[in-house]
Amino acid sequence: MFAALAMLGIATTALAHSTVKNTVPANEAVLPASPPAVVINFNEPARLVSVSVVHAGAPERKLTFAPEAEATSFTTAVPQLEPGRNEIKWRALSRDGHPISGTIVLTVQPATGAAKAP
Repeated sequence: MFAALAMLGIATTALAHSTVKNTVPANEAVLPASPPAVVINFNEPARLVSVSVVHAGAPERKLTFAPEAEATSFTTAVPQLEPGRNEIKWRALSRDGHPISGTIVLTVQPATGAAKAP
């Protein structure tokens, strides 16, 4: 019986898809300005295939990322996020070959105007 349970545990582990462990900045973060980079960290190696940013009223914009090979961490440099809500949409292939995807929501606070004299 123990051997059967052990094999079931191995099979379950083998069938699990990669998942995002965390992102920098964190999902749902409210930022004072666009970050210099967005980092996506997976729990196991994956192959990131696309990253884009969506902002209301603007066309979807593809972002470059590194590395281009299978890895556990990917960085998109200079995402140039607009004030307001931004969605970073990513697609990847899990180590087991299954497609995975997700969205990171980052809000950039609008710049405040100069204080007016009384």
